[in-house]
Amino acid sequence: MADPRRPGEHRNLPVDRGRHETIVPEAGHDPYRLLEEPPAGAACGVCGLVYRDGRWAWRGGARTLKPPPGGPAGAVLCPACRRIHDSYPAGIVTLRGGWLATHLGEVLDVIRVNADLELQEHPQNRLMTLDTHDGEVEVTTTGIHLARRIGDALRDAYKGQLAVDYLQDAEQVRVTWTRADLAERPQHAPAVEPLVEVIPHDIALTPEVRDYLDDRIGRLPEFYPRILSSRVVLRGETRHHQAGGPFSVHVYVDVPQRVIVVTRQQRDDLHVAIREAFDAAQRQLQDLARKQRGEVSPTTPPPRGRVARVFQELGYGFINTAEGDVYFHRNAVLERRFDEIEAGSEVRYELETGEKGLQASTVALLADH
Repeated sequence: MADPRRPGEHRNLPVDRGRHETIVPEAGHDPYRLLEEPPAGAACGVCGLVYRDGRWAWRGGARTLKPPPGGPAGAVLCPACRRIHDSYPAGIVTLRGGWLATHLGEVLDVIRVNADLELQEHPQNRLMTLDTHDGEVEVTTTGIHLARRIGDALRDAYKGQLAVDYLQDAEQVRVTWTRADLAERPQHAPAVEPLVEVIPHDIALTPEVRDYLDDRIGRLPEFYPRILSSRVVLRGETRHHQAGGPFSVHVYVDVPQRVIVVTRQQRDDLHVAIREAFDAAQRQLQDLARKQRGEVSPTTPPPRGRVARVFQELGYGFINTAEGDVYFHRNAVLERRFDEIEAGSEVRYELETGEKGLQASTVALLADH
């Protein structure tokens, strides 16, 4: 198996690394750009970005969107999170044409990889939604440059027609990519090696740990063969030791139209944390394969969990699940009962893949609350 890749090494996947600021017309009225400047050091209560030197930046060296420790800091929201909260995208990308039907998995992977690269470079540029319906794909973004980047990457990789329309008054861009032909894939096309990333934070990985990770990653296709990419993020509180913890291991397995997400935290043994994270990922892949083969009854009841924390004033919360803490929005709560939810409330939920990974698409507060 190939050595784990460093962040940013995306083999076999077309990515657009250029920026296109020079072609953007003069900006119109953008209410998100005109918000009152937050105090230096303020942290976004949703994504954890920190405001310093006139811009929103990553907290420390960890390029991961997550709430700041202790919850929202004064209910400050960065512009990207405000757009997501208001469902007001800066970029709208529409993909259409008969070619998509036989290449949907490839196209979705190109979108995700370019979105991930853009996020690492410019954390305010993010995916908001990614939907497939009626043979089309629609993507919304918090930044105009990510929308253009996705369109350019698809055109450069797969040809087709690209149209870009900047809406000056709304400070938005609409990108449309179309490929109408139905050309079939080559019968003997070479297999594409899935993207693999291993990203350590504040932790040194021994050769033994790397070999174990290679082995566990290499075994994932045994449980679900259509894996597009695998990403493992390991965190520790010490920079110079492999033992002593606590550790957290995050496993992301990208398959067509969804992402398997597992988090295992606060283990004193790194090897145990890795083993339990991959065991959980394998179970999810097996369950997905069974469902797609029709071996699981559609009447299987949804899972239950308890609300880990809820921010009533901001309209969102997190459910403690087997996959870790999962985000949910007030609009996902059935019967308009979001205001009744509190930390510890027991709920039933359904999961879907959002722009930050798994999130609860529907949440039902159980009757005894």
